[in-house]
Order: sequence, then C-alpha cells, then structure tokens
Amino acid sequence: MKKKLSILLAGIMMLSLTACGGGSSASSAASDQPYVFLDEDLGVESYAIGFRQGDEELMEQVNGAVKALVKNGTYAEIGEKYPDIKDYLCLKAEDIKDDEIAEEGSGDSSFTFKHGFDLDYPPYSYLQDDGSVGGFDVEMAQAVCDYMGWGYEAVPFNWDAKDAELNAGSCDCIWSGFTKEGREDDYTWGITYSNNTQGILVAADSGIKTLADLEGKIVGVQTATSAADMLEDSQKELADTFGDLKVYETYTIAFNDLKAGAIDAIAIDMTAGAFLIAGEE
Repeated sequence: MKKKLSILLAGIMMLSLTACGGGSSASSAASDQPYVFLDEDLGVESYAIGFRQGDEELMEQVNGAVKALVKNGTYAEIGEKYPDIKDYLCLKAEDIKDDEIAEEGSGDSSFTFKHGFDLDYPPYSYLQDDGSVGGFDVEMAQAVCDYMGWGYEAVPFNWDAKDAELNAGSCDCIWSGFTKEGREDDYTWGITYSNNTQGILVAADSGIKTLADLEGKIVGVQTATSAADMLEDSQKELADTFGDLKVYETYTIAFNDLKAGAIDAIAIDMTAGAFLIAGEE
C-alpha cells in the first residue's frame, strides 16, 4: 500500500479508538479527493473471529496465538502494511498477560487450519490478480499457523455463503472483517482485534453532504454485511428515504457502479471504502 494512504485516511477518518468495541464518527476527506465519506456515520462495530458454536478448544488456541503475535509485535507489523486498517487495531501488547499467550509450536503439526474468508473484501481478505490470497486477516491467520506449527488452507467464498461453508466444515472459522454485534449468540467468538465504522461513500462532486441528502438517491451495499444489516434495522428509517437500495455481491462491483454513475452512494465500512478510494489515487 502507498504511504500516502495514511495521509488520505487522516483526512477522511478522524476516529479516536480507545478500546475494543468503541469509537467516534469520522470526518470527510479533503475537497480535492474524488470520493469522500459523509461526516455522519451509520454506527460503530467490532471485528472478531467467528467459530462454530461449541468449538471452544480451537478458539482458545487461536486466541492464545493472536495474543502472542500482539505481544511479539507481529500484529502491529502486519497492520503497518495496511494503513487503512492500522488506526482501527485495538489490541495492545501492554494489555496482554503472559499466561494468556499460547506457547510457540504448541499446536498439532498434523492439523491444517482452514481459514474461511470473503474472497473480495479488501483490505481484510481478497484474491489478488495472480490468484494468491491477501489482506490483513489472511496474513494474521497465516501468522497464527506459523506460530502454532499448523498447516494453512485458504477457503475463500462469497460472503453470503459464509454460514453454509462454516456449518459444512469447509472452514474452521470466519475471519474476514466479521462483525460480532448482533451475532453474539450465533457463533463461538474469538478475540476482538479491530474496531470499524460504517459510513456513506459518495463522489466528492455529488452534492450529497449529509444523510438527509440521500433522500430519493440510489444507494449500494454489499449483501450480508453490517452496513446492510444496519439499513434493515437501526438505520431502516434512513433507508426508507432512499430512492432505491441496490444490493451487490461485492463492494468492488458497487464501487465500479458508483464510478460509472449508476448509483449515488455506497453504505460501506470505512476501512474497505478507504482501500477502494486509494486505488483511485
């Protein structure tokens, strides 16, 4: 990622994160940016690792490895590769106790950890042009496997298939910018490692400045995401003012439609939005 992305994010996101699960709303980007977030956001969420219900043992092992990677600096080092994520990372080495850390190499070497993730959710997880996998969550999962002595298997899927994949045993967890709020009883949850904010992304010259300006407009959202859930629940009154809410398979497709003028705005988490904006620089 380009270093100037951090400058971009300083303009589009003034988010003060003090603990997992909390934060403040973001500010829009400078006026010379082609795409900006509205000052008003849709809400704050926390990202965690979702396991099948009852899979406590694996969850504890992964948690212990993640905490070890926080303690030894790997978590922060990977975060530096993704400037649009690093300001949202909420785990701190000084908060990790030694007895919470898994011992390096303590995993079963015959075990292959099957990492389930959205195949098109940058910068958390995605398939790259050469077919390889990338993203913060992918690198963290691979680092966990290296630390524990496990094999690693990538299991990318369309996001709306995540539960079917997990329940069928195709993957061991869902680790892909996965929001815990509203799903607390549906999974065995691993550690919360990042905070995020859902916002509205628009073209800077669209004339849309506030949520109220979305009245009558066409708004895009990715299926089965937190933004989609919010527009069906806590932000339903807002969604009812839209001219249309268009649901996409991926945010990449939605962003292409925004650039083409086929839609007026996108409801999207701000790290994913920042990644897409950076691609236009």
